[in-house]
Amino acid sequence: MTKELTKNNTFNLVYKREYQDSEDYDFFPIYYTIFRNVPEKYINRCLNKIKSIKTFCDKNFNETASNFTNHTEVEILNGNDYYRTYADEFGADIVDNDNSYFNDYGQLWNTRQFFKYDFAPDLTKSLDAQTYKNKLMREGNIYGKSRNWCNVL
Repeated sequence: MTKELTKNNTFNLVYKREYQDSEDYDFFPIYYTIFRNVPEKYINRCLNKIKSIKTFCDKNFNETASNFTNHTEVEILNGNDYYRTYADEFGADIVDNDNSYFNDYGQLWNTRQFFKYDFAPDLTKSLDAQTYKNKLMREGNIYGKSRNWCNVL
């Protein structure tokens, strides 16, 4: 019997690049999802490949920004962190049930650089935050197929 995939028993592999704000000199990350909703049974395989995935992404990223700090990471995020909303972070009563994602890891996009595969696209759609932006994306059918990418896993 196959266990149903939920955000509680999956993880997500993301590539992070750090940039510096030219006005106030704070640093901020931009994330790119590589694998989404990966079953937990693949965690060791991902851990063993993190360095090679990071090397591949660093080498092949198409950078056009001048404020890139040359700091990158590949991170593994559990489903609760990956799909965390403003309502989860601050409480639904404080943010008037704002279900926008708290961090932009590329949850709504299958077209960012390095996106490889969503192991559970129906789970992604079911957890999608119901916001105006997300509704527009649904109507535009952004949940497309994955891009060609080096098979590192």
